[in-house]
Amino acid sequence: MSLALALDLGTATTRLANGSGELIYEGPTVAAVETDSRRLVAFGDEALGLGARSGGRVQLRRPVRAGKLLDIDLAESFLAALLRRPGVSRLGGPRMLVCSHLSSTGVQRRAVGRALKRAGARTVSFVEQPVACAIGAGLEISEPVGTMVVDLGAGVCDVAVIALGGLVSSASVEVGGDNFDEAVREHLARRHGLLIDRAAAAQLRRAHATMSPGGGVGEIEVPGRDTRSGALRTATVARAALCAVIDRVAQPIFDTAARCITSAPPDLANDLISNGLILAGGGSRIEGFDRRLAQATGVPVHVPHDSELLAVLGAAQCLEEGREPALSLSSARAR
Repeated sequence: MSLALALDLGTATTRLANGSGELIYEGPTVAAVETDSRRLVAFGDEALGLGARSGGRVQLRRPVRAGKLLDIDLAESFLAALLRRPGVSRLGGPRMLVCSHLSSTGVQRRAVGRALKRAGARTVSFVEQPVACAIGAGLEISEPVGTMVVDLGAGVCDVAVIALGGLVSSASVEVGGDNFDEAVREHLARRHGLLIDRAAAAQLRRAHATMSPGGGVGEIEVPGRDTRSGALRTATVARAALCAVIDRVAQPIFDTAARCITSAPPDLANDLISNGLILAGGGSRIEGFDRRLAQATGVPVHVPHDSELLAVLGAAQCLEEGREPALSLSSARAR
């Protein structure tokens, strides 16, 4: 018998759940490779810790962005290491159901499928990310009622209106948490002559950025390096400026969500006005993002308490129930 596993291979975080909906792995989608040999030496949290202590002997690399394999060989090594974890591959080659972004092409899905097969998977199938999120949120997508999901990840945002088990209107925009962090870094370098790394930018965004009306009051002290001299120093930065930067980068998400609603049939749009939409993904935790999205779309926005896990839990539920959502599940048969 083969173990069944659901995989959310995200730009920033990888999650793996079994068919019972138990989360058996959650960690950064990061690989540590030897600088000279390019050999994988660690992944996930272990890779982050190793990279900080390596003194340049090890490089940290991301094998995936927005569902695309940036480095096929590294992605295969990453996935093989993941499937070799104790408790993951107890019963031989697992059946895999993978969450897939709406923008992923057949070629990109086949590349992921081949990497998983070479890593040890027996079969690989895909379910669209918003469909998995809707199922994970407990929505009954097979009914003739419109439901909507906005899934905001680190590298891409998927937006979909779903009814009768299929996508009625959908779109994907390659804007996510990484883009917010990069915009913060650029703002600090341009306006304050201060250099900070990506991890510091992410921490700064999580701690101080908000999209709430009237938010972003006051100033914060940000440590970094001077862009000219390289010397360590601290800059005084207005929180409101950081919030404005993130709001500007997020505008395509709001526009895309609004277009998906206007392109849906009127009766389904009325359902959304009554029932609202689900905001999923790691970006759902940005303070005030839900209210800003509600303002842009004109519909209520709900953020489940486990919003980051909706995709992988929904895919696991598909495995448990043997469900194949109509028009939303496709196989990748890799040789």
